[in-house]
Amino acid sequence: MSWDQKKGKKKYYYRSKRVDGKSIKEYVGRGRTATEAELFDQQQHLRKQFDQRYWDLRLCLLDRASDSTDHLFMLSTILFKAILISSGFYLHKGHEWRRRNNYG
Repeated sequence: MSWDQKKGKKKYYYRSKRVDGKSIKEYVGRGRTATEAELFDQQQHLRKQFDQRYWDLRLCLLDRASDSTDHLFMLSTILFKAILISSGFYLHKGHEWRRRNNYG
C-alpha cells in the first residue's frame, strides 16, 4: 500500500497484491476514496497482526499442554511398572508382563 505522486502534485493510492505469484500494483484512487481505502488497509493489516499473535499464543499454550501430557504419561508408565514389579510380575523379552512362579 502506497501513495505515489506522478507528474504534478496529486497523490494516488495503490494497493499491492499478488496474481500468479507476481506482485501487482492496483490503482485505488485519490482524495477521500483513497484515504478511506488506506484506513481500511491499515485496519486489515492490524487485524492480521492481531490474529497472527493470537494464534502464536494459542500454539505456545498447546505446546506447553503437550509437554505436560508427555510428562504425565511418563510418570504414569513408571508408576504402572513399579506396581507390576511389586506385585510379582516381570517383563519377559522386553514386551510381555509375566507373573513370577515363586512370588508369595
